Amino acid sequence: MRHFCASAFIINPDTKEILLVKHKKFKKWVQPGGHIEHDETPEEAAIREAYEETGVKVKLLGDRFPREDDFIRPLGIQKNRGTNGDLHIDIIYPAVPVGNISPNVSSESLNVRWFKREELDNLNLFPDILITYDYIVKYIIK
Repeated sequence: MRHFCASAFIINPDTKEILLVKHKKFKKWVQPGGHIEHDETPEEAAIREAYEETGVKVKLLGDRFPREDDFIRPLGIQKNRGTNGDLHIDIIYPAVPVGNISPNVSSESLNVRWFKREELDNLNLFPDILITYDYIVKYIIK
């Protein structure tokens, strides 16, 4: 079965820290995100999931191409396989926090926290988190 998802790589532009949630099922640190609901755009899903999972409001970054009122071009589209063979198609966006940056743990995760880049090397996370973080800091949030 295919599931369409959206997620946000939230990075504080001042400190370059990334906001991650500890996933209940995988026991790994991941970017906040989840399933796109019926009649919801990927952008709306990424913003909603980020807030639901962290308590932090975000602004997605990216160009609206080719017209200003088109959707934000995602950073990428990941193909993630579930443990039961399901395919999760995750539309990922870079994002920055807006307003309050103090996270709250939701019922969907074990923990939520800001991390410095050097802390990421010692965390239990998927390798694409590091790749995506480094790309965003180098090319998008300079």
